[in-house]
Amino acid sequence: MPGGTPRPPQGWQSAPPWQGNVGQLQQWGPPQGGPRSPQPWPPPGRPQRPRRRRSLFGSLVRLALVILAIMFISATLRSVTSGPETPNSPGSSDAPASGPYVNEEYTPPPPDMNPPELPMPDTVGQAENYVTSNTVYNQSIPSPTACKMNSLDPNGASKAELETHLNQLMGCLMAVWEPPLKAAGWQLPRPPVTVYSSPVRTACGVMREVNAAYCAGDQRVYYAQPLLSAFPEEVRTTPYAAETIIAHEFGHAVQARSAILISEKALEQRASKNEGLVMSRRTETQADCFGAQFVRSVAQSQNLDAARLAGLQRLTYNIGDDVLSGQPNINEGHGLGRSREAWFTRGLGSDQIAACNTFTAPASSVR
Repeated sequence: MPGGTPRPPQGWQSAPPWQGNVGQLQQWGPPQGGPRSPQPWPPPGRPQRPRRRRSLFGSLVRLALVILAIMFISATLRSVTSGPETPNSPGSSDAPASGPYVNEEYTPPPPDMNPPELPMPDTVGQAENYVTSNTVYNQSIPSPTACKMNSLDPNGASKAELETHLNQLMGCLMAVWEPPLKAAGWQLPRPPVTVYSSPVRTACGVMREVNAAYCAGDQRVYYAQPLLSAFPEEVRTTPYAAETIIAHEFGHAVQARSAILISEKALEQRASKNEGLVMSRRTETQADCFGAQFVRSVAQSQNLDAARLAGLQRLTYNIGDDVLSGQPNINEGHGLGRSREAWFTRGLGSDQIAACNTFTAPASSVR
């Protein structure tokens, strides 16, 4: 959280210290001190991990991780009485790709219950490079991909049915995201999904509220069974809503496994309160964009036409800080509805991961 003093943001917040979620995905945070010159970008191949040395930056990163691993930030997702106007449906220029599937030979790995450590920066300069010039931005997502998964109404499904369905979805998410991350030199283990209807203990703390989150402490995704009931009916019944929420959480997993997540939190700890909120919004809107790129990739195989994509744009609008809080000028860490929807729409329009580089975009675009 900004300034190293976590406080629960408005709206659908992220999970604990080591987590990210739809309203806001929080992860970790580090240091303080003056800015340093950017360090050389690590060579391609295996991601460079911090050396075990007693640097101030490294010590602060580790301290921030410990603090974040103890804290749990979960905000109740409040219903709103009305939704936004229906956005324009994606046009031909940004419609998901169609044609032969490009990944039918891909076999996703099983859920990884004991994943390797997350990569993290060793210096301030390296953290800056990880968020702005990451090797993953040089890649593109495969599209269209064949997501072989039956549809499910999350509003009427049992907890067991929903958990099975969302874990199947993880296989489709891996098919879209593992190839580009591997090409960029990063590992992407498959996160398990836990659906809960009562408080559940995680490595990020106890999740008590109606929420969805990626916990970096155990590298798992958590989803509250009654989550969609907190939305207006037109949003709650949107086809592929639960899957899109999970795709956002998986976007945090992509950030975590490519060192973007912990690097951003390290830099956020060094920033002023307002600067820290901007950094947090960059993380959240990037996860929105990553989630949309997955939706773009599977739209053909999941029968997501223009009308359904427009519904998912409305969903993203409805998790904006202003919509959830009812405060039009709120200054929080997830982004306003219009910004979140804009980045989701941007992801729908491009297979290039660089299109989701919120860290080099104007601060106003993530407001």
